Parts: sequence; C-alpha cells; structure tokens
Amino acid sequence: MARMEMIGINEMLAAIRQKMGNAAENLEKKTLREGGAIFAQAQSESVAVSNINHLHIKDDIKVSGVKSNDGDKYVAIGPGRKTGWRAHFLEYGTSKMPAQPFIYPSFHEQKAKVAQFMADEFAKYLR
Repeated sequence: MARMEMIGINEMLAAIRQKMGNAAENLEKKTLREGGAIFAQAQSESVAVSNINHLHIKDDIKVSGVKSNDGDKYVAIGPGRKTGWRAHFLEYGTSKMPAQPFIYPSFHEQKAKVAQFMADEFAKYLR
C-alpha cells in the first residue's frame, strides 16, 4: 500500500484541535476523504478499459471511510469488491498480458497536489 506522510501535519492538526475543539475531528475526516477523492479520480482516469460489456474498474473506484492505525488516520482508495479482483492483473500484468499500472502511477502523479490541497484546507481554519 502506498503511504503519504505530511511533515508538520501533527503540529497543524494540534493547532486546529486547540482552536476548533471537537469540530476538528470532522474537518480531518472531511479533508482526508476529499484528498482521497483526488487520488480516486486520477485512478479512474488512467485505468485501461476493455470493450467488454460489464462493470469496469474505472466505474468502481472507491474511497473508504476514515480508518485509524496506531493513531494515524487514513483512507483506502481503489477498486471496489466487484472489480478489485481484476485490478492486480492490470497493475502487475500476467503471463499473457503486460502490466498497465494505474494505481501506483496515479498516486505518485497526484501526491503533491493532494498534500497541497490538504495543507490549504487545514490552513483555512488556522486564520
């Protein structure tokens, strides 16, 4: 799983929590989901689509609810259950098909944009 860490985010969140109190939790969740939506859009735009008439991965990219692991909050972004089983064929290829990665490249292309978006969103509430 690709992971993005923002330097200084803990200090910024501490200042927001001090200023906003309990409302800071909702701001964190909202901003994480909206940042995840940027990644999801990039994945949807870059995934290969077949001409077969079925649910395509591009139409099944989802952003999870906010999760927590050892105090770190995150969202998972990627294909849903209906198409997820096919995603690794595209991402890594098979013996009969070359890789057509879309998850990893989308993450690296968009991580600076998402980091800036999140920093801007949090900064609005520190003014």
